[in-house]
This record gives sequence, structure tokens and C-alpha cells, in this order.
Amino acid sequence: MAKKPFSSRVRNAVFILLSFLLTLILFLLSVCTVLEATLFNPEFIFDNMNSSNYFIDKRDEITTSLIDLGYASGLDEKFFQDFVDEVMLCDDTREYLDNYYSGNGAKIDTTDFKQSFNAEIDKYIQENNIRNVNGNSRDKLVSKAALIYRSSLEIPLFSKLSAYFLTAKNAMPFILVGLAVLAGVICVVLIFANKWKHRGVKYICYATSGAFLTLGIIPAYLMISGKISHLNLDSRALYNMFVQSANSICIAVLFISLFFLLVSVGLFFLFRRMYQKVSS
Repeated sequence: MAKKPFSSRVRNAVFILLSFLLTLILFLLSVCTVLEATLFNPEFIFDNMNSSNYFIDKRDEITTSLIDLGYASGLDEKFFQDFVDEVMLCDDTREYLDNYYSGNGAKIDTTDFKQSFNAEIDKYIQENNIRNVNGNSRDKLVSKAALIYRSSLEIPLFSKLSAYFLTAKNAMPFILVGLAVLAGVICVVLIFANKWKHRGVKYICYATSGAFLTLGIIPAYLMISGKISHLNLDSRALYNMFVQSANSICIAVLFISLFFLLVSVGLFFLFRRMYQKVSS
């Protein structure tokens, strides 16, 4: 059997390399698309907070911390029952996310909380007929309570990764366009650089099959093994929200992986059909 000419072997190697490069680009394009639609989208975070009972759990956590503070200040436990308002939590969290994602910093306004707290103290003083009230102690109590409220609403990863997160978020639209253009250029090269078009289809089929495998392995492993639920977080509210968000991201990646599987199957049958026409 005669060996293929050296130039033909080099050309095939180049096409295989381009196919591998296309696989990598499709993988990165898919991951960036998922990130843009999930982690870099405040609506995604807020929706997962609502669906994971984040605000109910967070209300209970803040109430428990305030009760501990109240013990040290002589306030009865009943003082804090139904004190933390879910609507206020929801509004302040929404403002916190909007400020963070817009690049204005992770600001949490505790003005409404302090006003509500002071109003409850006034009501408590009146109901219990308390006359001697130390103004400095009261101010310290309100400030400590506001600090508990603010720290409870903060998302730790946001503050730790703030610079990198916002830089990646702002650059993501340009990255997506660049990767999409590069993927299109490689597909055009694979099709038009081959004399027989079915070979170009074959190399693109290789690339989409590789994208299907590389995208599907990690999220499938995480969901089947249950590794996501094994994370250790002090806040139940944050844990539930994180697990649900992570599962949603994994499902999104799996759907894209399935899409590439369907594309690769379609390209395979197209290749076979074109090959049979050439051979006949």
C-alpha cells in the first residue's frame, strides 16, 4: 500500500490540530456563555435566593444573632421575634447585588434597619415604662445590631474575589465575540481548505464531539457524586443558595454538552451522506 505524500500528511496533521483547537474554543465559548448567563448575572443570583428560601433562612440567622446580642444588653427574646422583615432583607440584598454588579462596591445600606430598630426600642421602653435610658449604650446597641445585619447580608466570595470578578465580568462580552469569531474562522478554513468538503465536515464533527465530552464530564461527575452538597458553609442560607446555583450551572453546562452531541451526530450523518456521494 502506497504511503501518502508528505505534504498530505502535514495537511492532515494541521487539520487535526485545527480540530483540536476548535474543540478548545467551543469549550471556552460554552463556559463563558454559561458564566455570562449565571454568575455574572445578578438576576440569576437573586432568583436562586428566592427559590432556595434564602431570605427565610437568613431572617432566622439574623434573628438568632440579634437575640444573643439582646441577652448581653438586657433585652427580652420576644423583642426580636418577627423583628427582621423579609421584605427589607429582600430589598437590601437586591440593592447590594445591583451595587456590586454595577461596580459601585458591595454597599449595604442599614439606614432602614437602624430606624426600625430605634422604633422598636422606643416601643419597648414605652411598654415597659423604662425611664433611665443611657443614650451611649443605646447607640452602641443599634450600631452592633446594624453591623450584624450588614455582615449577614454580605456574600464572602464577592468581597474576596471582587477585583477579579468584576474584571472578568466586564471583559466577558468581548471574550465571547472573539471566541465566536475565531470558531467561525476555523470552521470556514476546515471546509474550504479541503478539496473534498466531507473531510471538513469530519474535522468539525471531531471538534463538536470533543466539546461534548469535555463539557459533560465534570458537571456529570459533580452531580452524580454529590460533591457539591458536601461543601461546609456556616450559613445555612448561603449553603442552600450556593448548592442550588451550582446545580443550575451544572445543568446548563450539561444542556450545552447535549447540544454538541446532537450537532456531532448530525454532522456524522452529513459526512456519511457526502462521502457516499463522492464514492459513488
